[in-house]
Amino acid sequence: MTERRYFQASLALPLVVPLVIGLGTFLTSSELIGGFAAIFIFSLVLGGIPYLVFVAGALLWSRNRPASAIRRLSYVAPLLFVIVTAVLSFMALFFGIPLREIVMFVAVFSVYALVFGYLYVFIVNYPHEDFLAHQSDT
Repeated sequence: MTERRYFQASLALPLVVPLVIGLGTFLTSSELIGGFAAIFIFSLVLGGIPYLVFVAGALLWSRNRPASAIRRLSYVAPLLFVIVTAVLSFMALFFGIPLREIVMFVAVFSVYALVFGYLYVFIVNYPHEDFLAHQSDT
């Protein structure tokens, strides 16, 4: 897999991980795993559609970009995702959702998205950086 494809494929991680963990919940009856899985399922339910919009934009942007540019995008991706989520959330005004509720949702979800988003950034970039460091040593 090329470095470029690695970073493009890593965009699926926030969708795949909650699905796998949710599926794992059905395979076990542990309350601890169920509670842990609920957090990930919650992220998928609330952030799934905005994340798909973000991923579509990121993939379109990355089509002819070098791997280094896509890697740099990965470091700001959680912030960009929060912006996409906020913009889409404010569209709920057209459906009669009060502004106060939208602002509260965006504030709470933004913290959640940034914490988990940067966890994914670490999971994707640390092995990549570690692998590249070892490649340059040999």
